[in-house]
Amino acid sequence: MRLNNIIDTRRRGEPDLVLFVTVFVLAGIGLAMNYSASAVYAYKTFGDSFFFLKRQVLWFVVGLGCLMLFQGIDYREYARYTKLMLLASLLMLVFVLVPGLGHSVKGASRWVGFGMFSIQPSEFVKIFTVIYLVKVFSAEAKENYVFQLLIPMIVLAVIFVLIMLQPDFSTAINLLFVAVFIFFVSGFPLLYILSLFVISIPMFYLLIYQVSYRKERLLAYLDPWEDRFGIGYHIIQSFTAFKLGGLLGVGLGFGTQKLARLPEPHTDFVFAVIAEESGLAGTVFIALIFCFLFWRGVIVALSAPDDFGRLLALGLTLLIVIQAFVNMGVVTGILPTTGIPLPFISYGGSSLLSSMIAAGILLNISRYRDVAVREVQVEEVWNNE
Repeated sequence: MRLNNIIDTRRRGEPDLVLFVTVFVLAGIGLAMNYSASAVYAYKTFGDSFFFLKRQVLWFVVGLGCLMLFQGIDYREYARYTKLMLLASLLMLVFVLVPGLGHSVKGASRWVGFGMFSIQPSEFVKIFTVIYLVKVFSAEAKENYVFQLLIPMIVLAVIFVLIMLQPDFSTAINLLFVAVFIFFVSGFPLLYILSLFVISIPMFYLLIYQVSYRKERLLAYLDPWEDRFGIGYHIIQSFTAFKLGGLLGVGLGFGTQKLARLPEPHTDFVFAVIAEESGLAGTVFIALIFCFLFWRGVIVALSAPDDFGRLLALGLTLLIVIQAFVNMGVVTGILPTTGIPLPFISYGGSSLLSSMIAAGILLNISRYRDVAVREVQVEEVWNNE
C-alpha cells in the first residue's frame, strides 16, 4: 500500500508561471484577433465596432478570476464531488433541449440563458466528464472491475448522445478522443480500445453519412471545388485567406476575407483571419504555442504527486490541445468542416471560461510535489514509530 494513499505527502508550492504566461498570451492574442475579425461586422450590425470586443473582455475578466480561483483549490477535492458533477452535467444537457429553457442559434440548441449571459453547458460538461473518468481510472480508485469498465462506458455514452442531440458533433467527438486517451494512459487494455473502435464504426456511419448536412460537409471536404458556390464555398474562402496572407500577412486589421466571405470569422474561422493578417508566420506561431502548452501540461502531469493528478493534468491538457488542432485542421482543410472554437482565441464566453477553468486546475496541480518515498509500506511506517 502506498503511503500517499493514507496521508497527504505532498508539498505545496507556487504554480507553473510559464504555463500561466502561455495561457495569458493566447488569451491576449484572442482579444486582439476578436476585434480585428469582428469590428466591421459589429459596426454594420450594432453601430459599435467594439461590440464583440467589450463582451469578450468581460468574459476574459471573469475567466481570469475563475483561473485564479481554481488554481487555489486543491485538485483532490474534485474527486469527492464527481457524482454531483455528473448530475449537474446531465441536468444542463437536458435543459438545453427543453423549449423555453434552451435556445437555438442556426438550428442548434446548445445554449441556456438570456442574451449576452447565455452559456453553452457542453463546454463545462467536458471538464466534469474528464474529472469523473480520471477518478474512475486512477490507480487509487481501482476496486471493482465492473464499475471500472461498464459504468463509465454507459455514463460516457449518455453524455455523448445528449450532446449529439443539440447537435454538437465536434464537442462530442473531442470529448470522446480525450476519453480514449485517458483509458489508454491509465492502463486500459489496447485490445479493448480497438474493439470499441470497431464496434463504433456503424454508429459513426449513421451519425455522419446518414445525416444530410454532415454528408454534404464530408463530400465538400473531399472535393470543395465541385460545389464552389455552395457547400464548398466557406472552406475555399478559408484557403483564399491563407493564400492572401502569404508569409507575413497583410497586417492586423487589413484582411478582407472576414468581410462577408468567411463564416463566423471571429469564432470558428478566426484562425483563417490570423492566416490572412499575420501570414504563415502567425499561424505557425499559434500552433507552436499550443504545442508548448501541451509540453507544459505533460510536465505538470509527470510531476504530479499521485495518479489522480497525473491523469487529470493530462486529460485537461488534451481537452484544450486536441480541440485547438481540430479547429486548425478544419480551417486548413485537413479535417471536414465542423463548428468548433479555437481555445482562448475564438469569440465566445463559454469556450473562454471553460478553457480558463481547465487552465486554473492545471495550475493547481502544478503547485504540488510528492516529498515522501512513494513505495513505503504501511507496516514500515508503524515499525519506525
